[in-house]
Amino acid sequence: MITAPAASAAAYCSHSGYTATNEPMERCSSLSNGVLYNKQISGAKVFTTYSKTGGSAVKVRLGYSLGGSTHYAAAVKIGSGETKKKSWGLSSGSFCKSMTGLMKYNGGTYQTPTTHC
Repeated sequence: MITAPAASAAAYCSHSGYTATNEPMERCSSLSNGVLYNKQISGAKVFTTYSKTGGSAVKVRLGYSLGGSTHYAAAVKIGSGETKKKSWGLSSGSFCKSMTGLMKYNGGTYQTPTTHC
């Protein structure tokens, strides 16, 4: 299920792809109309979030890539001022492995820098 978070570190994304926490387990990409954010959580969970700050409403699929495998959620519509988030449970051996957050849209795919421990 995709829901809007109460608050998100994705509100800040540095030019080098770090959130306000400056931790390698949280990485982001600033896009022309928003911020794509990926975060690993201990306990083998990953979150991919998109906060849209402008432009027309679009349909996107949030996902992640880990160890050569790519996983996407179902498409959702997102408008300016909205945030959508998807989480996945991973095997315990996946925690701290390098992964990227993904967002697929009609015109292509965006990704975050690689998260890791």
